[in-house]
Amino acid sequence: MATSALDQLEFYDENIPCLAACPVHTNAGMYVAAIADGDDEAAYLTARLPNPFASVCGRVCAAPCEDACRRGQIDRPIAIRALKRFVTEQFGPETGNADAVWERVAAPPAVSRQESIGIVGGGPAGMACAHDLRRLGYAVTVYEATDRLGGAMWLGIPEYRLDRSVLAADIDAIVDMGVEVQYETKLGSDVTLEDLRNRHDAVFLGIGATLGRGLDLEGADADGVFKAIEFLINMNRGFEVSIGERVVVIGGGDVAMDAARTALRAADYDEARSA
Repeated sequence: MATSALDQLEFYDENIPCLAACPVHTNAGMYVAAIADGDDEAAYLTARLPNPFASVCGRVCAAPCEDACRRGQIDRPIAIRALKRFVTEQFGPETGNADAVWERVAAPPAVSRQESIGIVGGGPAGMACAHDLRRLGYAVTVYEATDRLGGAMWLGIPEYRLDRSVLAADIDAIVDMGVEVQYETKLGSDVTLEDLRNRHDAVFLGIGATLGRGLDLEGADADGVFKAIEFLINMNRGFEVSIGERVVVIGGGDVAMDAARTALRAADYDEARSA
């Protein structure tokens, strides 16, 4: 009985669960093995090949590959994210290495195409799209509503978790491939979708999800009640947010913990400033 392509893919996923769990299908097993063999550079290139934000992910990725790691059925999962950080700290753009190791798998195209692509949003989705399309030789223009690229990576993730120099280095490596960027250009006010369709052969929308979800509770809209993502965005943009002396955080996920730790740091800062 012939095996279908779908059956083959399912067999592949079942036998390499860490790769299947990764949203960009990074071959974690390969780069972990390369590190074990002492070839850290090959490990970095393996991690960087499918992921333009390998350095960022080495620090803040939720690591679904570790949840799927079969070693966890024996004792504990392999520390895949920490190993990725280990090699990016040696060879990633944040090192400032003049030889630009990452360009071996993400160099500017040798041949350019005539087609032009417009990308709305300079967050992780938009910049990853720009990276992949530029590698294929397309002319790419990113339209970013704010004054910097990164989206949720700088608006939503606190700086103590993700050093902004690391984020900037990953972004610069993408822009340096020949990506044009127009800052402070907001879809709907500074430019319309029709304008972009007339300018480009195709348009990618990566506008992000910056609105938090509220609670269906009495008082949820009262003064002093913040949605976590809005609180983090304001703090990360340097705006002053009055949180008082006692803070209650509802929820126990990653965003809730970021909000709690950010509030604690803000309280410590206010206390030190007033002392």
